[in-house]
Order: sequence, then C-alpha cells, then structure tokens
Amino acid sequence: MGHSKKPLDARLRAAADMALETLRGVEHPHAADIGCDHGFVTAYLLRQRPELSMIAGDISEASLAKARILLSQAGLESQVQTICGDGLSVLDGQPQMDVILIAGMGGRTILEILSQGERFIGSAGLILQANTEVPALREGLSSLGIGLKREAFPEAGGRRYVVMLADRNSPVCSSPEGFLLGTAVNGIESMGQRLYLQSLREQTAKKAEKLAASATSRSQKNLEETKRILDMIDRVLGGSEPK
Repeated sequence: MGHSKKPLDARLRAAADMALETLRGVEHPHAADIGCDHGFVTAYLLRQRPELSMIAGDISEASLAKARILLSQAGLESQVQTICGDGLSVLDGQPQMDVILIAGMGGRTILEILSQGERFIGSAGLILQANTEVPALREGLSSLGIGLKREAFPEAGGRRYVVMLADRNSPVCSSPEGFLLGTAVNGIESMGQRLYLQSLREQTAKKAEKLAASATSRSQKNLEETKRILDMIDRVLGGSEPK
C-alpha cells in the first residue's frame, strides 16, 4: 500500500477534521481539496466519509500523478476526480461544494485563489490554513464578504498554525484588531489560541527590538506600527483565561 495511509501532521489533521465537522449531517456531501499535492488530506477525508464526493485539484500535474497513485492504492479512486488546473477553476461545471479546503500556502496566495474563483464559492464552508500572512488573509476575506466562524491552532514541527473555518453566513470582520487577532478579538477561546498569540507576540517583540536599533525614519515609522500591534496582542493576552 506504500504511503497510502501516511498519517497527517497536526496542522493538516486539524484542517481535515474541521472539514469533517463542517460536513457532519450533510447528505451526499461534496468537497474540494485545492492544492491537494500528494493527496494525503483527500485520502483521509474519503476514508472518514466513504459517501463523500471529492474534487482534488492542483496546478502541478506531477503532484496529481502522485495523488492518483495514492488514491488508487487505497481503493478510493472511484470517489474522487483529480483535476489539473489553477485554483478554483477545477470546480467549473461541478456541483456546489459543501466544503472547500486550501492548506499549506501563503495567505495572499490563498486570497488570490478565492478572489479569482469567487463565483465557485457559493455557500461552501472554507477551511483555510495559511503558512504566512494570516492577517492579510483575514482582511481579504472581509473584502469578499466572508466571515470567520472559528479557528484552531495546531502545533506541528515546533510551530503554531492557524486553521480557519470561514463562510458567507458568519459576521465579517472590519477592524485592524480583527485582522490581526482573528476570533480572539472577542476573547481567547482555547489554550492553543493563547499559545499562538504568545508566539506571535514574541515574534513581534523581536521585530520591535531590531527596528529600535535602527536610526532611519522608515524604521522608526515601522517601529510605531509594531508597538501598536504589540499593544493589541497584550490587551487580549491580559484578558480572561480560555473559555
């Protein structure tokens, strides 16, 4: 069976499990794994929901070839269409998705995929995991009229990640604090979220130290913005314990 049952790391497992929670109770569910790479998340979802109809899309034909081998080895090929294409274009002509999962990219790349393929989103729950530029992704979702429903904060490889569930039925964030802090703007909900914010604060504090050591006017301007970010994080971290 090769690597057809390779375990997901905590980051991808959190995204996959969030997708499964979103699909709970949905009859004849449809889901898409955009940027599926080798197909590990797709295979995991299909094992958990045998009745799930899936699209596995990737811009790389080489990655899709590996995904097809894995899915075939697992006996799952009849439940999935593997389509080579750019972003959400692989959903053209497909039924409305109940879930669209995009993981492991930069936040601005994910936002570009959603913006260019906005017509395919519909009422789908969006499971989004950005490796970088998380505030930019949150802000971009707001501009598309998409709100955050909840977030998870798995740890993988010594790093905390953010996994978002977003949709058009959730309140849209419109404040800089919301773009930076996500759902924590309304209070910390879990220890994972607190640990993520502590890590974010540590990174921001190090940036502030470097900027303070520079005498350029641009560095000083950036330092003021960095201090403002620190203040926002501190206000949340100084609040109540996780609910």
